[in-house]
Amino acid sequence: MNNKKTIKEILTAYDRQIKKDMGFWIKYRPSRWGEFLPEKLFRPLLSFIKTKGGKKFVLISALIFSLIFVGVIPTLNLIWSNIFRLWLILIVIPLVYWSFAITSVYTKIIVHGFFEFIRVFLKNANYKK
Repeated sequence: MNNKKTIKEILTAYDRQIKKDMGFWIKYRPSRWGEFLPEKLFRPLLSFIKTKGGKKFVLISALIFSLIFVGVIPTLNLIWSNIFRLWLILIVIPLVYWSFAITSVYTKIIVHGFFEFIRVFLKNANYKK
């Protein structure tokens, strides 16, 4: 019974937060940003946007803004959040390579030495008979 009440409280808290966030984004949506500008600046801005050069400027500005916030910032965020994994990969791959290389070289030397020892041992064993 206590679990149900806790789950209900958690869902209610999520619902309140979602409603609060939605209220914020509705109140401060981009279509209302013009209301924050003073009236003296708003009218010349609208007349500038209505011109051909103004439309081009707004379109290019929106494109650059979108590319920065949709492409660059999430990419940097992804790199920053995974930087530990990235540098770990950059360290682990050479360590695995060098441990494999060193192990294979020493294994070759040990096998070569073992075969030499066996060869000498068998040669000496034949002389004693």
